[in-house]
Amino acid sequence: MAETNFQASQGISLLFGSGSKALGTAHVEGDQFDALPVISFTVPHDSAALEVASPRSGTLAQLEGQAKHRRDANIWTFDVSFKGTPTAVTYACLWAFGDGSSECLLAATSGIGNGTNNSASMTHNTAYTNAATVVFSNAGSDATANDVVVRGCIAQSMTLKEDVGSESGQLVCDVTFWTAYPPVEEANTVSADATDTAAPKSIFSLSASTLNAEPLLLNSWELTMSRSLERVGSQDYSNYLPFGYVQTGPWEVNGSLNAKRDDSILDLITQLQGDSTGINLSIDEASGFNIDLPDTMIEGPSTSDNGGAFQMQTIPFRAFAASTTATIVGVTIA
Repeated sequence: MAETNFQASQGISLLFGSGSKALGTAHVEGDQFDALPVISFTVPHDSAALEVASPRSGTLAQLEGQAKHRRDANIWTFDVSFKGTPTAVTYACLWAFGDGSSECLLAATSGIGNGTNNSASMTHNTAYTNAATVVFSNAGSDATANDVVVRGCIAQSMTLKEDVGSESGQLVCDVTFWTAYPPVEEANTVSADATDTAAPKSIFSLSASTLNAEPLLLNSWELTMSRSLERVGSQDYSNYLPFGYVQTGPWEVNGSLNAKRDDSILDLITQLQGDSTGINLSIDEASGFNIDLPDTMIEGPSTSDNGGAFQMQTIPFRAFAASTTATIVGVTIA
């Protein structure tokens, strides 16, 4: 007979543990846990990739001895979307590039561990402040070990976005978490030390959005900051703990604007045509929220029809650092 327990999707809640912790060690009751305004999420599951060796000549089947589960190479990713409140956004910046204090700065020197200058690695059992523990309460498959705990989580990418036609114009923050430590199903006893009930930022509070000092009326915008990550080997073939993490490529920062076609678009014709010169992009709200990108270039703009009475301009962009120490993105939110 099948088991009778099940997991109701609406009964799952997420808690985020933070504070200095040895990489690979889960945050516990005495640490800070926040209940942030989650919109949607995926739940990671402890699993392993199956690798199959080459077949023996003259054999027309794959034999059991060819197969090996590669837990020594495992990584887990999962996605969480938040309402764009100040607390949620600053935590996302902390998990991504190690700066969780507004103005949160992603710079050319922002390293993987705590945002340390030019650091490309994190080491197992060394304390960091930007690795989170995520607890999925009531997501476990067992009737008693009914929580899923994921430790050593950092953000592989984060996206900020607003749209007049989506989520009532509210700011949304999407985070893709990455870890080399397996999810654990257990009966976890942590509870929230703080519940974030603040109002999210809104596109309807936009005050002055400018590209190269030209004012734009935006119907939507989005900004993504991402980097490639890899685990460093396995310390043994029993516990399969990694030696640590490394960032294997530079930060890539890109996004898109959807703006009303008007005189400002014509005034940007040189940049829209592509002159390979960095220009400033600033998105400002009257509520204490600002995105500043000092050095952006436009790539492949196009005219778009949103089904309304007037034409829009779609402006994809990529952000750069003007020097080896310069800021790529500044996120001010209060």
